[in-house]
Amino acid sequence: MFQLILERRSATLLTSLFLICFTLMTLSVRRQGSITLIERGALSIAGPLLEAAGAPKRWMRDLGRQYLLLRDMREENLVLKKQITAMRGLSFQLRELEAKVRRLESQLTASRGLSVPVRLAHILGQDASPFGQTLLVDLGTSHGVRHGMPVVNQAGVVGRISRAGQTASRVLLLTDSRSAVDVIVQRTRAQGIFSMAPGGKGEVRYLATDSDVQEGDLLIASGLGGVFPKGLPVAWVTKVGPKGERLFRQVEARPAVDFNSLEEVLIMIAPEQEAGRP
Repeated sequence: MFQLILERRSATLLTSLFLICFTLMTLSVRRQGSITLIERGALSIAGPLLEAAGAPKRWMRDLGRQYLLLRDMREENLVLKKQITAMRGLSFQLRELEAKVRRLESQLTASRGLSVPVRLAHILGQDASPFGQTLLVDLGTSHGVRHGMPVVNQAGVVGRISRAGQTASRVLLLTDSRSAVDVIVQRTRAQGIFSMAPGGKGEVRYLATDSDVQEGDLLIASGLGGVFPKGLPVAWVTKVGPKGERLFRQVEARPAVDFNSLEEVLIMIAPEQEAGRP
């Protein structure tokens, strides 16, 4: 046992001296303001640990910022959507106003070519039943409207006043089978009567079989009958039958006015004594 202690004495002494030297070196370095190897190792380990410990806090802070940013963006998006919807509505209104201005300009241009005063009337309703085709307009006797007055637009003859109330009137349309207009072929001055057949097609009756008439000819009011002034467009010829042994030629025509797009019409305010004629 004693021999074992003697053999290890030198190793123990060497270890003690090494520890003493290491301690002195550490104290010496610390006095010079530097860090020791142990402190350096401790700091190397502490840095990542502190970084990891602070990560949840930073993550929560960043998450909060992202939430606030997304909320602000969502609110801004809602505001922008409302603005876009409002702008679309305004755009639609402007388009409708532009279309109305174009229609009124056309009506004004048409009124300048007429020989009698006119009143602009807006359509309140339309009746297109098998028993009659009429319009209801917003002018009546209080506006000078009387029974029998002609109704037109920029394209031609629309119809005539069939019943006049105090503030509204009913218009018997040209497309009604009860309507008939004396017409002449503008190109050749051949005369006939335009009316609507029961099947819904327009026809020109009492046109002589040897009359010069072609597809595409314009039929205008002849002025006979005292309702529609001479020269108003009435219809366009769409089909002409061959000349034959019949007394009258078969001719089909369509009204010059598009009755599917009527919104305003012009009432020709003729003198009262003339307006009452059939």
